Amino acid sequence: MTAAVRPDVAELLRAGWTNQRIAVHCHTARRKVAAARTALGIAPARPTLGAGSLETAFRTRVESLFCGHAVWTGPRNENGVPMVSWRNQRVSAYRVAFRSHYGREPQGVVLAVCGVPGCIAGRCLDDKAARDRTRGQLAAVLGLNHTSTHCREGHSYAEHAAYRPDGVRYCGRCDSVSNKTRKRGIAA
Repeated sequence: MTAAVRPDVAELLRAGWTNQRIAVHCHTARRKVAAARTALGIAPARPTLGAGSLETAFRTRVESLFCGHAVWTGPRNENGVPMVSWRNQRVSAYRVAFRSHYGREPQGVVLAVCGVPGCIAGRCLDDKAARDRTRGQLAAVLGLNHTSTHCREGHSYAEHAAYRPDGVRYCGRCDSVSNKTRKRGIAA
């Protein structure tokens, strides 16, 4: 004898949702959704990844949460980064959300800064430029701004300034060179 199918799961199965999307939405295991699909005699749903645009493919895998936050229900890469598959490309869902929200390409790595685990809402994402700007403002509030305009190597802080999370400024160009030599095993 099979267990009764949850009404919310049955409704979403009949609406054409995928097992994975239902499992995330209803906080249950995919195998339980698959068993319910079999018990109800409903054919497997086809994911809508062949969407007309990258943004449409992205939106089909986002579930809205409370207060404007959102979570990713689609696939992730080996590092756990949400990925959108579209026209034989895999793109970071963070980058798509950022571009869709801010209307520009992100600079550097895109990170959620709201504190909600796994949030992918555009308003909760920052790129490197936004994080550096925020850290620069923190440095000004804490009185950490320096009067120097160039680093020891002569790079202009106006062009290459970067900030640690605690607001301390450093030269991004020197840091980049230092990291490259360290990765190659060359002593700096």
